[in-house]
Amino acid sequence: MVQPTDLAIVNGVVRTVDARDTVAEAVLIQGGRFAAIGSASDIRALAGPDTTVYDAEGRTVVPGFIDPHNHLSLAAFEPVSVDCHTPPLASIDEVLDAISRHCRNVPIGQWVRGVGYAVPGVREQRPPTRWELDEAAPNNPFFLLDLTCNAAYVNSLALSQVGISAHTPQPWGGLIVMDHRGEPTGTLYQAALNPFQTASWRAYAHDDWDAATELLHAKMNEYLSVGITSLCDAAVTPDCAELYERADVAGKLAFTVQQLHTADDFFGKPDLRRNDFVERVRGRDSDRLRGGTMKLFVDHAFPDGPAMDRIHDGCRVHTGTAYYNKPEVKDLALGARKLGINTAIHAMGNCSVNTVLDAYEAVRIAEGTDAALLRLEHAYVAEPAQAPRMASLGVDLVAKPGLVYLHGPVFRDVWRGAGQRHLSVIPLRSMIDAGVRVSFGSDAPAGTFKPAEILWSALTRRAIDGDEINIEEAVRPEQALRCYTINSAHAANRASEEGSIEVGKRGNLVVLDRDIITCPVDDVRTMRVLMTVVGGRVVYQDRESLKPAAPQLNLSTDRGPSLS
Repeated sequence: MVQPTDLAIVNGVVRTVDARDTVAEAVLIQGGRFAAIGSASDIRALAGPDTTVYDAEGRTVVPGFIDPHNHLSLAAFEPVSVDCHTPPLASIDEVLDAISRHCRNVPIGQWVRGVGYAVPGVREQRPPTRWELDEAAPNNPFFLLDLTCNAAYVNSLALSQVGISAHTPQPWGGLIVMDHRGEPTGTLYQAALNPFQTASWRAYAHDDWDAATELLHAKMNEYLSVGITSLCDAAVTPDCAELYERADVAGKLAFTVQQLHTADDFFGKPDLRRNDFVERVRGRDSDRLRGGTMKLFVDHAFPDGPAMDRIHDGCRVHTGTAYYNKPEVKDLALGARKLGINTAIHAMGNCSVNTVLDAYEAVRIAEGTDAALLRLEHAYVAEPAQAPRMASLGVDLVAKPGLVYLHGPVFRDVWRGAGQRHLSVIPLRSMIDAGVRVSFGSDAPAGTFKPAEILWSALTRRAIDGDEINIEEAVRPEQALRCYTINSAHAANRASEEGSIEVGKRGNLVVLDRDIITCPVDDVRTMRVLMTVVGGRVVYQDRESLKPAAPQLNLSTDRGPSLS
């Protein structure tokens, strides 16, 4: 690993995001960690002769953004997959044409993956069938992952290779959609897509681990360009764990990755009785690769939505599908804690949120302390009334405000529905006001990974159709910044290491072209990252951000930073 150099930034608006939200003028990094925060004159006086000093010229400096819920091990393979995003593609024919063009250049028999397909984005308002995919990819097993990552669409060759037919029983936690003749249509929901996800991912990674490592490294560099300086991968299978181990050994992890380990397959059922699973979760921590957390899915997205309790004619009516019953979730949460394992539990609907809170209450009672990290992922359609209980249990809510823009209309119109006044779409403000520690994740590639867009969505609550969804749940800029930095560090169990600009913490920071606390909220969406620093090293520079004349923050890689 390249050793960090001493670095100082002066004449900036340094938003430390410490307990007092201190704002300073300058910061000094020595040995990869923050060494001093204060006035420009103080930092200049402390800087040694070999310290590189950047003049920020009034620009804003914030802690590096932390994405506590990202699927990096999926997103890394997007560049070698078929881009089927809808939009910009507007019809199934356009999607099939993109697949066909890609497959013409692929060896016969090789697995091909597609990404980004969303049913609401095409005119037909349905997925492609296996037979349509057969025509587009006649010589290759083809796997098209839905944008939500909760569904997939495959052709006949893929079904044959995995061994799925009309005689295959329905799997635990998933659904193989059949037509009126009892034949698989090619649509797979949740755990039914597991063998296809595993087979196609292995075809990309196992055949060339070096190439897979480079793809991972390239995606991490892309994340650095938007200010992300660490993340949690929210569903790490044994295959993904091997990729991360290889990347770590090769020095290809551009920042720290916290692994949230799932079962053998993406939507699999974790078995705490298996020593190999427990050992993988506990893992071997290094500077850039961490473990210790188990991921658990509690409710489905398809075909009937998450586990919900709605009100009809004054009575609670349950809808949606769960993976487990309430006692099973409690036993898994308690079993994990007995083994010293933290938990991150996916719960989208208000009923599943209650299921998770019941389990976490049992953990708190059993331990007698609030030491365990207890994460609840999503809460896409939840009750503001659930917030006080979540706060009292010390549960970290890892929310995805960026999905308000892309998936908000579905959350509002399909999952919540009309007349459900007790329910809100991603109730951020209610949770924060009740004392819940909320962090912001992306869920990429299910949504944008760009902090600028996610922050803007949290501030405006604007959806792709132009509507403002539950505008009362919009947060203030200073709350949003805290959710994306120090709160996310807590969710990653690394708040003592990063998440704020404080002496002794890792020297991870971002220089922005505007102050996201004071600028108009719509300007947040277009903010640019001028510099990203990880562990005291400049790892990203915007070439066009500043003039190359000294003494100022010259980020041109041709001439290097100006020295003061």
